[in-house]
Amino acid sequence: MTTLQDLLEAHVDAGTLPGAVGLVARGDQVEVAAVGAQDVGDGAPMARDSIFRVASLTKSVTAAALLILVEEGRTALDDLIGTWLPELGKPVVVRTTVSPVDDVVPADRPITVFDVLASQAGYGFPSDFTLPGVQELFTV
Repeated sequence: MTTLQDLLEAHVDAGTLPGAVGLVARGDQVEVAAVGAQDVGDGAPMARDSIFRVASLTKSVTAAALLILVEEGRTALDDLIGTWLPELGKPVVVRTTVSPVDDVVPADRPITVFDVLASQAGYGFPSDFTLPGVQELFTV
């Protein structure tokens, strides 16, 4: 079995990220690993107590809670999210990448628990933040 250290080192070695700190706990067993550097280049080594800015913290907390439910067998990664969120039970998508946002068609398939955990449920916005109300969130 791959250790947490091995997993994190693989991502650092592949250049996916400069460094990482991870913690896995199960009952009384705890594994902590710190690998790589705190920034790209000649940064200080990553440490167990390195401080991170985490945006959208609710996503990671919700994901951890959902994975506990998967582990307990209360749900599965391929379960349909519409079971718990009926408003997401019949997703629609924009017809083409250049279509107006109200030119929608049914999605090819329903959204699953895995889709939500992998942030691939189909929600997003243009890279230039042109959706109404979004630009105001990112202006300084």
